Amino acid sequence: MNTHSAQLVRVRPELDRLAEYIPGESLEAFSIRTGIPVNQLIKLNSNESPYGPAPQVLKALGDYTTYNNYPDTNSTALREALARYTGVESHYIMVSHGSNELINLLWHIFLSVGDNIICCPPTFSLYTSITTFCGAYVLEVPRAENYELDIEAIVAAITPETKLIVLCSPNNPTGNSVTQEEVLALLDTGRIVMVDEAYVEFSDHPQGLARLVPLYPNLIVTRTFSKWAGLAGLRIGYAIVPEWITTYMKRAQCPFEVNVAGHIAAIETLKHLDYAMDKVRLIVQERERLFQKLTNVPFLDLVPSQGNFIMARIKEEDVRMERVRAAVEAHGILLRYFSHPYLHNFLRVTVGLPEHTDRLIKALAEI
Repeated sequence: MNTHSAQLVRVRPELDRLAEYIPGESLEAFSIRTGIPVNQLIKLNSNESPYGPAPQVLKALGDYTTYNNYPDTNSTALREALARYTGVESHYIMVSHGSNELINLLWHIFLSVGDNIICCPPTFSLYTSITTFCGAYVLEVPRAENYELDIEAIVAAITPETKLIVLCSPNNPTGNSVTQEEVLALLDTGRIVMVDEAYVEFSDHPQGLARLVPLYPNLIVTRTFSKWAGLAGLRIGYAIVPEWITTYMKRAQCPFEVNVAGHIAAIETLKHLDYAMDKVRLIVQERERLFQKLTNVPFLDLVPSQGNFIMARIKEEDVRMERVRAAVEAHGILLRYFSHPYLHNFLRVTVGLPEHTDRLIKALAEI
């Protein structure tokens, strides 16, 4: 190999300003770092469900025998099942290998070098990472003190280069939802408004905004099976999209985007919806219990949540973040910590099983 020639090849300049998205630490990595066996750990850092998929899902995956064939690239059966679930006709639905891949696809369809998106921090940091990779820029409109949207400020921030207004509802990591009135006000700007509803099943309005999509040519809603359905490891996401946009998405999307196992698991989940929704109810119930327990921790300020997680601020005058992290990690508990300036001294707790809550509260009581 001519190493001199290889040194002349340069990566895209956007990578020099691209901040790597850092997900929650895996069980395996945490175990290696701390020496605590994986089977003794409690993972409360990635908003995964503590419950597995329905038994019928596991049986269908085991019974399937033709994994040697590609899946239906049109995802016909899955989209029809999703149409029944969402109340939106199947031609508005696009499926993908997780909702993150749909976000990535949409960004690359709409953003050119020099364009911008508007998002409202603190929110999901992946929006910024993908924007940068597209050679575009993020216009940040910070949330109000109660983490609600500042609609007037969002509208005022729009420039001729603004292509997307990005909302997360319930918002990760603050846990609050946007209202239909807020979304309608932003749709009036004519910009594409994308609402990330990854956590909508846990909210007070689990039907979300999907049924508005056929009425508005600039509204996109993305969702996932990762959180509520216990399928994070299989990476199944979908979007409800105006027809004119699906045309471009189909051109740009790689074929066979969702694997066969993903199709099977999602379809079976929707066939046996009562099982998954019962687990959602248990998680919401435990969320309220966790919130009450954490309220009694004197060095925490909590933010009410409609997701499957709770965000809390560490009061540094009482205790430092490093001390909190060391204490919970000694008990084998993984929480989510942040480096973003908007989230200085904040942590996020995924809602787990009741025994996970009890163990966390015990760890915090020792601080």
